[in-house]
Amino acid sequence: MNRIKSLKAKNLQQPIAQENASHEVRPGKRMTITLSEEAAELLEFLANSQCITQKDALGKAIATEAYFRREAMQGSTILVQKPNNQLREVVLR
Repeated sequence: MNRIKSLKAKNLQQPIAQENASHEVRPGKRMTITLSEEAAELLEFLANSQCITQKDALGKAIATEAYFRREAMQGSTILVQKPNNQLREVVLR
């Protein structure tokens, strides 16, 4: 299964690239951030539930958000199908 690859920050209009099992190591931009307690707990949940680092979980979360934003900007509707087959629309804030 493919995973969403890191975005190129300079051109957010291009589609998200996909990668397979191989990982490409690129130099990154070092940043220091302060998260709310709730955001820190959510980041910890994302990392623990996928058995990845918080750094990787944050990168995946950013890439996923960018993907959904691009789709919404192009007029796509984002849906989630519940276990009972009910469809719910995801509304981005």
